[in-house]
Parts: sequence; C-alpha cells; structure tokens
Amino acid sequence: MSTSTPLPSTPAGKHAIVYGGSTAGLIAAGVLARHFERVTLVERDRLEDGPQFRKGVPQGSHVHGLLTPGMNVLRDVFPGFREELEVAGSSFVDFTRDHAWFMGGLWRPRIPCGLHFYAQSRPLLEWVIRRRLKALPNVTVRDGREVTGFQTSADKARVTGVHLRIPGGGQEETLEAELVVDASGRGSRTPQWLEALGYPRVEETHIQVDLVYASRLFRRPPGLVADWKMMTIAPQLPTDPRMAVLAPIENGQMLLLLGGWHGVQPPLDDAGYIEFTRTLAQPHIHEVLQHAEPLGPINIFRYSHNQRRHYERMPRFPEGLAPVGDAFCSFNPIYGQGMTTGALQAQALGECLRQGLSGVSQRYRRQVGELLATPWSMATTGDLRFPQVEGKRPPAFALTNWYSDRFQTLACLDEEALLTFVRVMQMVDQPTALFSPRLVLKVLTTKPTAADLERKPEPPFAPAAAKEQAA
Repeated sequence: MSTSTPLPSTPAGKHAIVYGGSTAGLIAAGVLARHFERVTLVERDRLEDGPQFRKGVPQGSHVHGLLTPGMNVLRDVFPGFREELEVAGSSFVDFTRDHAWFMGGLWRPRIPCGLHFYAQSRPLLEWVIRRRLKALPNVTVRDGREVTGFQTSADKARVTGVHLRIPGGGQEETLEAELVVDASGRGSRTPQWLEALGYPRVEETHIQVDLVYASRLFRRPPGLVADWKMMTIAPQLPTDPRMAVLAPIENGQMLLLLGGWHGVQPPLDDAGYIEFTRTLAQPHIHEVLQHAEPLGPINIFRYSHNQRRHYERMPRFPEGLAPVGDAFCSFNPIYGQGMTTGALQAQALGECLRQGLSGVSQRYRRQVGELLATPWSMATTGDLRFPQVEGKRPPAFALTNWYSDRFQTLACLDEEALLTFVRVMQMVDQPTALFSPRLVLKVLTTKPTAADLERKPEPPFAPAAAKEQAA
C-alpha cells in the first residue's frame, strides 16, 4: 500500500498554506503537496494521533458519508486510501443493494448499483486522511494555532501570507506563501478581512432550514440478522419533516441520526428519543433499538441556513487566495453532499494550478462557481418546498416538484429510474438525466401495484434471535 504521494518535478511554487483542518482542508493540502515545494496546514485545534472528536467540528458526532466522487478524489490524492479506510473500519455500503431506503410511502428495490456510501465516524475519516497527509515529506502541520488575518502586497492586490498565534493570545507570527487556502468553515472571516482591505463585501445567499438533528451511538445487537447494512426513513417534504438514518460505523457500532425541520425536533431524553423512532412511518429502526445498547449521550446539532458565498461574482478579488469547502458554500448536511463537494473543490484547485500560479485565484473561483451550481440547487430545492422558507423559487417550481414526487415513486418501482436517481444523488450524473424521454414516459404511466406496496425489508431479527435477546 502506498504511503506517500510522488512530488511533482516542476512545482507551481515554493510554499502554500492551508488554514483549517477540515476534510476539505486536509484534501486541499494533499493536492497542493503535488504543486508546491512546501505546504503548511494550520489548525486551531490540537490534533490527536487518533480518531478523536474535536471542538472545531461541532457536527463531528453525527452521521457522515463520503460519496463515490469524493472517494475518487481521495484515491487520486492518496493512492491506496480506499483500502486503508476499509482496514480502519469503514463500512462500504452499496447505495441500493445494502441500503434499506423508505421514501414516498414505498421501499426502494434492493439491487446492486456499484456506487457506495462510505460510512464511518467523522473523526475516523479525518484521522486516516491526516495520517496520510503527515506522511508526505513536504507537508508540515501547525496545530494549536489560529489565523488572525492576511498579509498582503503593498497594493493589496495579492495575499502573500497569514498572521497566526496561539488561540487566546500570545505572540503573533507571520507565515509567507504564494497561495493561501481558506478551509476554516462556514464561520470563515475572509469576507470581513477582504472588506477591511478595501474589497467589496462578497454577496451571500442564505436559505433558511431550521433543521435540528440528534444522533446517538449504539452497539450493534448480537442478534441482528438484517439483510441491510444501512437504513433510511426519508422525510416526506413538506408534509412530514421527520427522518431517520441508521448507519454502520467502525468497531461494530451503529450511529443513529434523527432529524426534523421547522419546530419538529427529536426529544433528547432516553425514552423520548426511542419513542420518536416508534412514530416513524416504518418500525424497523425502533425494533433494532429495543435490543441495542446506547454507548454515549444524545448529541444535538442545529443548522439554521444554507449559505453560499458568491466569490465567483466579485469584480475584484486578490490573487494568492482560494476558499474551499464550507468557507465557500455550506449545504444542508442532510443531503450528504458537503464533504464530497469540498473534495471536488480541492481537485478543481489542482486543475487550475496545472496552468500555473499566475491567475490561479481567478480561474479557481470561476470554476468553483460553476461546480457549485448543481449541488446547491439539489440541496436547496427540498428546503424551498416549505412555504415558510424565504427564498427565490426557480421557474416552474411547482411543476418540478410534481415531477420530482412522481419520479421518487417511480424510483421505488423501476430499476432504471432508481439507478439514474442514485447516480444523480451521488453527483456522478447531472440532474438532466432524470428527464430523458424514456424516463418521462415512465413517470407519466407507471403506478404502484399491491405487491409494490407490500414489499419491505426482512425483519431485523430472526425469531430465534429475538427470543434469545428477550430472554
């Protein structure tokens, strides 16, 4: 198994800085290691040598899945990464064969699609990436340091480094670089720092979500004989805004996420949390929890709004600066696109650097603006279905929703429709694939049968196992 990435023979520059040790930041640092003689990763938190939760990732205790395109980027940046993640304990879930998925009143067919949901805890994923990153000879990690501002050229047309210090005070130091990558998350201070330098304030789009989800870790019950690895009870927007995801992670554990929109919130007491699963449209997750041992507290996360910073629209923008991940665009996490989109942004930065360092910031922000259009639309369309959500609805919004609802039903009845939808959801195909003439005809003519309505997963416990558990 490879443990390092070959360095380029003709690097774009001498030194690059990434600040923020998020998944997007770690991948970006790995990409930059191919284009610069030296790369420095700056992270405010202290980084432990192992998969540990950290303050800078408040959603770290919740379900995180990496989609196929995100894994493809990681495999390119860190050869052998997929195998290393599997050895560390990740579960590779075929998104249709291994995934019991209830949506729109029907269970989806259980057929192989070859596209995976890589399920593990967020700390494990970051640790495996970080371990590979630290093995690169030209990468230095400076943890326990916060960036306090940019250093610029005299005319402020170029970012030439960052100022940093120990959090809470202490002597400030300056690191110079030819490229600075902001991977500090949705709370990034780049908009304020650019404004203080005389640049216009970046335009932002916010779409309210008011999402609350609560997650808890469980030990996998020894009698569990389910024919699925992962189960999702999807919300029926906007009429039923409740959802549940039960995902396998490392060490024989399961992570349960319960969520709701606009005032619908999973209870945070033990009995209420379990009761919430009993009231869902299907009983299987509740049945599992009757035999599962909780391994920790119920962790809550509140997400107020989707946030997109339109750096691609700024008439002036300094060279030597590139925001990635949530610093550029932050999606409703329920749709599972965030980490993969961050990986694709890091990949785009590498592609822009292949054309040279000159003009890279301008090329990059234009390219990412185009890259974000599809996942942003996919993530916000569902949220805009709530009448109380403020935001500009796209043309033919009602017709699109009608077609989408009919397509979701078709995806529970027709294998071609299901596989097409999964490829779009996994960001492999564009949404236009959903509107092929063949699929449109199926949407208009296919209806569920009695057999379709009765199809369901096998019970999660065999009768003998259930009796043994009860005893």
